[in-house]
Amino acid sequence: MATRFWEARPGRTFVGRLATGSDLVQEIERFCAENDIRAAWVSVVGAVQRSAFAYYDQEALRYVEVGSDEHRELSGFVGNVSPKDGKPFLHAHATFSSREGDTVGGHLLPGNPVWVAEVTLREMTGLELERTPDEITGLALW
Repeated sequence: MATRFWEARPGRTFVGRLATGSDLVQEIERFCAENDIRAAWVSVVGAVQRSAFAYYDQEALRYVEVGSDEHRELSGFVGNVSPKDGKPFLHAHATFSSREGDTVGGHLLPGNPVWVAEVTLREMTGLELERTPDEITGLALW
């Protein structure tokens, strides 16, 4: 596969706070579906009651689920939304920090109950992104 880029223009910008106890991934995807957001950049600051994330094993071509039952701060979050199977799909990587300041993180999964989450969504317009299976990596990519 050759390197590819698309031009994206900024559209609407949304900022909001997710409800305590809601699922971080599912709530962002729900909001995007309800507001017809087909592509967006996403950032989040806050904390979760427990964390769910994964590491992608490049040899086995599968995610290995990791997580923690302790509450953690979101010390880093970068992501985007684009359609997968016709629905908004949040692809995000997050870093979580503990009370002691040590960090863990990876590919964000559903299963992160929000303690507090302030979300910024910046819509991308002027392009059609769709996640489709990639034979080399085994991932659904643009």
